[in-house]
Amino acid sequence: MEHIVFVQRVDAYEQASAEQPWAFRRRILGLTLLAAAWIWGGLILGLALLAWAVLSFVSDGFQGLQIFGFFGGLALMLSVLRLTRSDWVEPDGIHVPQPECPRVYEALERIRQKNGGPRVHHLVITEDYSARIVQQVRLGGLLPERNYLLLGLPLAMAIDRPRLIAVLTQEYAHLRRNQGWLGAWVYRGRRRMQRLRDRLSDARQMTRLGWLNERFMRWYLPRWWAASFVVARHDELVADRLAARLVSKQLMGDALSEVAVRGRWLRERFWTMHWSRAHELQQAIGPFSLMAGVMNHSMDVNWVYQAWKQEYQALASYEDTAPSLRERLDALDVPPGLTPMSSSNCLAWLGKRSDRWIELLDDRWCLRFGSDWQVHRQVLQQTHARVQSLMPREPYLQADSLVELGWYMQAGAFRDDPQPFYQRALEQQADCKRAIGAFASLYIDMDPEAQLPYLAQAFEVLPAMRGQWCNLARGVLDVLEADEHYEAPIRRARREWARREELAQQLRTNLSEEVNDLGLLHQARSYAELGEPLWESELAVIQLHLAAAKRLRRAWLLVRPLQSMRGSQALLLVLDRPGVGYQEDRLWHAQLRGYLERELLVTRLMPLWLVSLEELGDKAGLVLSEIPAALFYDRTVA
Repeated sequence: MEHIVFVQRVDAYEQASAEQPWAFRRRILGLTLLAAAWIWGGLILGLALLAWAVLSFVSDGFQGLQIFGFFGGLALMLSVLRLTRSDWVEPDGIHVPQPECPRVYEALERIRQKNGGPRVHHLVITEDYSARIVQQVRLGGLLPERNYLLLGLPLAMAIDRPRLIAVLTQEYAHLRRNQGWLGAWVYRGRRRMQRLRDRLSDARQMTRLGWLNERFMRWYLPRWWAASFVVARHDELVADRLAARLVSKQLMGDALSEVAVRGRWLRERFWTMHWSRAHELQQAIGPFSLMAGVMNHSMDVNWVYQAWKQEYQALASYEDTAPSLRERLDALDVPPGLTPMSSSNCLAWLGKRSDRWIELLDDRWCLRFGSDWQVHRQVLQQTHARVQSLMPREPYLQADSLVELGWYMQAGAFRDDPQPFYQRALEQQADCKRAIGAFASLYIDMDPEAQLPYLAQAFEVLPAMRGQWCNLARGVLDVLEADEHYEAPIRRARREWARREELAQQLRTNLSEEVNDLGLLHQARSYAELGEPLWESELAVIQLHLAAAKRLRRAWLLVRPLQSMRGSQALLLVLDRPGVGYQEDRLWHAQLRGYLERELLVTRLMPLWLVSLEELGDKAGLVLSEIPAALFYDRTVA
């Protein structure tokens, strides 16, 4: 629900910013001043109450109201101080002093002199595919901030030195002080407020802030976060233009395009290749040594071109303030197109210890994901065994079993073509939803012209996932658009899918109420009542991941009929992890969701909702106890 409301607010603020930019900027400034007045006003009021209580006691002796004034002022001060306390955590990575990486520090100093911003004090090598600058606010801003450049080693492996400098220049532009002060301030303020927002998302933290502070922050933070998101996204475009003045428009555009294409290759090809090695290797192996060897190898020209088109046509995400690639290139006035990829990387430029950094990041990755590697190895072994058991009976299998065999041939360690199995399943059962969903999900791995009918069919028979089918269809149409032979059919197809996109948008709006009513568990049933029950192999995969989860006590697997869409269902996994912090729990949910969406075909057929037992209210445990068939995992019995 929070995400859907956030998207709606962002869309409204973007429209207001486009129609009345100055009025919108005044609103942002008003929200900023309101927060400052609330915090400093509360602190001053608390001090005033304390001073009144003490002075009154000294001059007039003890009176009953002094007790209320003293403890009221003290509670107010503590509430405000707890609200604004610093949650600064040293960036996770390898802190590199200047003597070990002098050329990077020299480049940063040259950029600083041209931009006129503050200096970067620390360089931290991270394992992320990104480069960003974070600021440590000291004593509430009374002392100068300290700036940390977080440079992802995968990014340094992907592009050459001129393009990396362009990326660093763009990031440094956010620290400017001479132009766009409001946008730059909001951009930095969002990062400062990130931990406060995360902390206040936890109901257990909200109850410690005082009733009045809680009410105000629940009203204020969602609105400020959505409005500042629009400002920060616009500030990205401004930073692009400022960086382009220093490094040239074309170089900035080339850097943005290559970073986007190699990022897609990293997500779609590299990580799949790396995790598949768990089938042969019992112990986890770090990805960065392999990444260093393959990141700059020449990629298939057709794949690179299609990947660039998909990135160029993709809409901006609501998960990050970065605008879409099309918006960024248009703002730079750079004609769309893809120049040759970098033929070298920046490891040598980073210094002589880059090999050591690769070893350290590999060790850290293995320590963090070693248990997940073992679980994935078990999943691959189970998949292999299931394929071996189905393959001898392949000529006699029913439609559902053919789809299962094709899915595991596609998603397991085999990496073989699953299309013949899906095709035979549809020949046996023309309305087999699993086969239609699997066929439509193949994306770039099949003939684009042949995939559009499957996507249209999936849009009708699997309406709960209409947004996913629209996104896939947009990518397929982008691929076909390169062929002039398809020009007229593509225009018609785009009009048809634009109409479907409107229906999908309406579905997203309707689902907001569905997510808001997750606590109504009496409307949910056991997974055994699914229209098409999960395969035993899918249930076993979920069990493997839950068994490896730390501090997970119980889990319930239910199916939730969607009220806004008759005949459609959502899969609901309720997880009981007592004593786990809100942020840790949210990160684990995201990681578990990623694994399940990669390994289960059912996530292509219906929404998967993960929720903690605590979020459903005090009566959730009692309601779940009345659905004994829903209890899917119980560690307390062992």
